[in-house]
Amino acid sequence: MRRRRPRGLLHQPVFQVLATWTWNFFGTPAVALAVAWLLPANIALDRAAMRAHPAWAMIPVLSQIVLVGLLPVLFTRFNRERAVRYGLTYKRLGASLVLSALVVLAYFAFLSLWAGRLTTSVTLPGWRQATPLNVLRALLALFAYGPLEVFFVVWLIHNTDRIFKTERALLSPGLLVTIGAYGFLHTFSQGLYAFVIAAEFLALGLVYKRTRNAVGPMLAFLLMNEYAWFLARVFLP
Repeated sequence: MRRRRPRGLLHQPVFQVLATWTWNFFGTPAVALAVAWLLPANIALDRAAMRAHPAWAMIPVLSQIVLVGLLPVLFTRFNRERAVRYGLTYKRLGASLVLSALVVLAYFAFLSLWAGRLTTSVTLPGWRQATPLNVLRALLALFAYGPLEVFFVVWLIHNTDRIFKTERALLSPGLLVTIGAYGFLHTFSQGLYAFVIAAEFLALGLVYKRTRNAVGPMLAFLLMNEYAWFLARVFLP
């Protein structure tokens, strides 16, 4: 009987997961330092600066694509994995959408209670500057801070579970480790709001684990991510 050749280091989930976290952890401050060096003195890349210079809003968009999406996509292609492994499928789409909608409703209810009035995070972009380039930029922003970010988390959950051999467990080590680490990293930029982000991804991660469908969580997180809609409105005010 012919033996299968052992897979190389680049195929191992331990290496892939550690490389992805390392790339994200060290790449984020490196990009921040590079941006601070390139921008004019005493100018911070905040919302006011991006409104005044819409082209600058492409900096966080491209950074998100490179630091969050690049390695998971490359590893997926390198391993010749099918997209269905990470929940990109029609199977159980209905259940995924319904459960994700409940997460969105709970999130907006939390925001409304916190603000003392009915509120959401979605304000649609306008069309006063709807050139093909600006539409493309807005779509890239929505993709990067919505579906791509969820793919990053789902990819880490699945491959961390491969390490522990707990792919079938619902509240699995892959889910808990990934959400815990992701929430912790957000404390550096988001402070205590990182706990809200962790709660969002824990709920959406459970939807993915329960249904094996990530489409609902991707759409849900896009609706809940106010920063994605802010960037879209920068390009389409």
